[in-house]
Amino acid sequence: MARPRARLAGLDWLLLVASLALGGIAGYLGLLLGMRLLLEPRIVSETALRLSKYTVLVEQVLQHAEAPLPAGVLVRQQNQLPSGPPAQAGRFERLVEEAMAREFGLQRRLQRDQPPLQDPWGGHWVQLNRFDQRTGQTLWLFQSQLLSNSLWYLPPLRILAIVIGALAGLVLFLRLKVERPLGQLLTLLAEQGSAAPLQLLPEQGIAPIRNLSLRINRLLERINNTASARRQLLHGLTHDLGGPHARLMLRTEILCERLSGENGELAQAMALDLDRLRELTDQLALLGEQELPAERRQPCALDDLCGRIVASHPSRLIKLRLPRLLVNLDPEGLQRALNNLIDNALEYGAPPVELSAVRRGRDLLLRVDDHGAGVTETLLAIPGPSRSNDRQRQRHRGLGLAIVERFCVDHQGRLRLLEAPGGGLRDELQLPVLVDWATQSALLA
Repeated sequence: MARPRARLAGLDWLLLVASLALGGIAGYLGLLLGMRLLLEPRIVSETALRLSKYTVLVEQVLQHAEAPLPAGVLVRQQNQLPSGPPAQAGRFERLVEEAMAREFGLQRRLQRDQPPLQDPWGGHWVQLNRFDQRTGQTLWLFQSQLLSNSLWYLPPLRILAIVIGALAGLVLFLRLKVERPLGQLLTLLAEQGSAAPLQLLPEQGIAPIRNLSLRINRLLERINNTASARRQLLHGLTHDLGGPHARLMLRTEILCERLSGENGELAQAMALDLDRLRELTDQLALLGEQELPAERRQPCALDDLCGRIVASHPSRLIKLRLPRLLVNLDPEGLQRALNNLIDNALEYGAPPVELSAVRRGRDLLLRVDDHGAGVTETLLAIPGPSRSNDRQRQRHRGLGLAIVERFCVDHQGRLRLLEAPGGGLRDELQLPVLVDWATQSALLA
């Protein structure tokens, strides 16, 4: 017996990696959106306030030529900037310029400091409304960036956002592929009643859960087979009662012809009792052959179901060529039909008997081939159903093909008797019982 697989399948790994990647991307985009909506306005407002105050104070000092600049204040001419003339302002600089003009009425140009930096944390050059009296160059004031307004923490924050997003993707993967399938399994198992047939569970989720569902389904099918075993027992009892009953009826008729008087009356009473017993046996046979209603049908794995059906026959007599297909039918009815066809093939044809199945659109073609003498001779050898009311002592009453045909009709299909490619008879059951391809692919993945 193959050991159960506890590892993820290739598709499961692909979905897991995709979930982690999408979660990381979502976390990074969420960080950018949060910074754009929450953090950036606060930093722009604080930077505009600080630069505006500093700029106004320096310009007031520069109004008085004799007043020296305070220590630490760095003012340069335009041609002395690190990168020469001021470059085009970035988005952040434009926002700060707009905030300075809107909130403080200062129309000043702003440029981010370029290497070599005046301060390791960076800063900005602000164009003053003052000129150098000797050269006529515009003066620019340097303002270092405060630690509270810098984005030194942005790289770790980005990594943290990506990690949190990946963890969220992992949680979503576990929720969809582990927790939900397990929850459905527990719910369906809790809803299973004591009446057969028990409904099979959907085979979905990651590979270990699908394998668990598959093994639970096999257990449920074995439980469902208990009803089939009872039906087979009923068939066997009615079959076994047929022989002794026919012999007793024959002997009773002989006694009725030879006896008279009181003994003859006893023989006639015995014949009446045997007639009543025959009626009860026929009722049991009809009960055993009664088809299940449509709502008793259930999804089954065709290869597993047929494998159990032919397991009672020697392996050298039966050959299976069945794909992994999901069908929605009455498993007990299929078991009765295939058992009749296999018994007929072994008795009236010749082994080995080949059981195969192919897909044709939405229909299933289930075939039973033997290696007998051919169609004509085989059909002539198959006894038809007895329509006489005499108490014949035949072993077969010709109901095998009738049961199979009735099974096909109940499933909106048909039975055809054809010539097998290798000679012999082919019994072909055309049944529209295949589960749709999308559902089948999801359950059998």
